[in-house]
Amino acid sequence: MPLFRSGLLLATLFLSACSMPIFQESQSTTTEKSISNDTIAEQKIQAEDTVVVISNDQLIEQLDAQKKLATNNFSELKNRVGSAPDMPKSWVAKESNSKDIRSDIQQFRTYVSKTNTGLAVLNERVDDRQKLAVKGDLIQIFLSDATITHNNVTFKAQPLVGQWVRGESRVIRLKDNILFENPKSEDLHITFSETYQLVVNNRIIATVNPHKEKNSASFNVTTFDDAGSIVGKLDYRVIGSK
Repeated sequence: MPLFRSGLLLATLFLSACSMPIFQESQSTTTEKSISNDTIAEQKIQAEDTVVVISNDQLIEQLDAQKKLATNNFSELKNRVGSAPDMPKSWVAKESNSKDIRSDIQQFRTYVSKTNTGLAVLNERVDDRQKLAVKGDLIQIFLSDATITHNNVTFKAQPLVGQWVRGESRVIRLKDNILFENPKSEDLHITFSETYQLVVNNRIIATVNPHKEKNSASFNVTTFDDAGSIVGKLDYRVIGSK
């Protein structure tokens, strides 16, 4: 009987010893979770207390960037389609209320988004004409003569020839020789608008008659930076439908 009681006591002590680490581990895990939750809560409070302050100078920079995008889209649509939605008006300055500046930024962002969609649709129409053109949708342009005056330098460009789709606008590089690396060069922006107008560097120089096979047009336009001039002549002909 004493032996049985001793065995029972030893078994009880053994079970108690085995259960103690498990209890301690559970306590440790609970404590770690509590600390982790407290840390997350503290970080959240700090994040909410952090306020990003944007100065009026920074807002004006954002506004100027949106204005530039809007102006580019307006010019491209005007040249390629013949018309473009009116741009928003803005009279704000650095001294203006930040709320007014933000409002203007949003107006120009909306305009840029709208005109981006218009340009995407236009590009789809141009692609369709490229694949299945009717008479008047394709013209071949031959730059027979061009004299560039820029930064006190004057040179005559090499003749160039290319094909334009109605609604397409491209920039070509004018050079005084055929070498790839050439210090004397100038960009020329040629557009064949959906309204059959030939536009060179944002200036209309002729209206193409889709029923007249050949014609020519002279031009005198400024360079992109308005610091020089390009004087020349384009010969063009309407390519028959495919």
